Amino acid sequence: MKLFQKKRKAKVVYREHTNTPIQDTVLLKEIEKVKADMDNAYINFQNVLDPDLIDCYIFESNAALKRYHFLLKQAKKIS
Repeated sequence: MKLFQKKRKAKVVYREHTNTPIQDTVLLKEIEKVKADMDNAYINFQNVLDPDLIDCYIFESNAALKRYHFLLKQAKKIS
């Protein structure tokens, strides 16, 4: 358990009417990050034997996949 958590950066709210170049680059970086998260979850899933860890990586990959689909929808709205 961590006693002190790192300060989190403010997240960008994606809206249809505010598509600035800064948000476009943030969106692309988020998509790349989510793709890396999906790859990591899949690689870790292949290398574990404990049933609890298997469940954990299944949930991580599903969450990353849903986030990836959300970000793709946002990117389609902007373009």
